[in-house]
Amino acid sequence: MHTKWILYGGFTAGIIDIIYPTTKTVMAGGSPLRPWLGVAGGLLGPAAREGGAGIAMLGVFLHLLICVSAAFVFYFIVRRLPWFVKQWLAAGVVFGFGFLLVMNYVILPLSRIGKPLYAGEGFLWAIVSHVLMIGLPIAFFVTRGIRKDALQDGAPGARALSA
Repeated sequence: MHTKWILYGGFTAGIIDIIYPTTKTVMAGGSPLRPWLGVAGGLLGPAAREGGAGIAMLGVFLHLLICVSAAFVFYFIVRRLPWFVKQWLAAGVVFGFGFLLVMNYVILPLSRIGKPLYAGEGFLWAIVSHVLMIGLPIAFFVTRGIRKDALQDGAPGARALSA
């Protein structure tokens, strides 16, 4: 399996998506813990918002776990789809948008948050941000790993994947 590349993609997406909301919150005068207390709230419920650094670290851990899990899901989706492997930008756009839809309309309503978070005007920015910060980094690393390993293994069609 391409575990190294999946982890690169998941952790890269996770780190990028940690930097953005933390910076945005701090620049607006909020605590850098706030976004991560919110993520922990998906597991612990509303009381997580009153937590401290430990609860925020749980939120960061959960966020990274979600991103790495998303990279594994992406891998299992595209590993047999040569077109998506060759067109990593298109794959990243599609995956980032799909990731947002699943998170917003399936995962969040099933979590202790209990409802979608992105709606109205904020939904367009959520699409852009999830494509840029989640979909593209995951697609870049995972498809790169698939292509490199196919070339090393001499798999049938490997040359077509590297084109």
